[in-house]
Amino acid sequence: MNKQIFKKWWFWLAVVVVLGAIGAAGQSGNKTDTTSNPNSSQTTDSNKNTATLPTLNAADYKGKEGLVVYKELKGKGYTVDADFEKQALTDINGKASDMFEKLDPNKADDRQSVDAFVVGDLVQTGDSVKLTIAHQPTN
Repeated sequence: MNKQIFKKWWFWLAVVVVLGAIGAAGQSGNKTDTTSNPNSSQTTDSNKNTATLPTLNAADYKGKEGLVVYKELKGKGYTVDADFEKQALTDINGKASDMFEKLDPNKADDRQSVDAFVVGDLVQTGDSVKLTIAHQPTN
């Protein structure tokens, strides 16, 4: 019974087990932290540069009703932003996106209220689409 506690075999076994558990917990925590941060930034960066949705052909949409195109692309999952080409000519303040968001292309009154606005240009970056809405003069 003269042996001090650090001279007992089970004490050293307990020390090894405790240190091993601490080391394993520290390594798994570090691995999770270091791998999760780069992955999240890579995911964000890759979403900006790559599209999960099909690439659009701008020519297919130019000249079509802006409201219809806006709602169609939103319905397909694209993030759509629309601006007026020459806002001074539209007599409308604000963004085209704000105006289109409230309208329903299936309602005749809503479509008629913006039928003079057509897609002038379409630029796609990944799954984001930027529409330039032009004012088409009425005859």
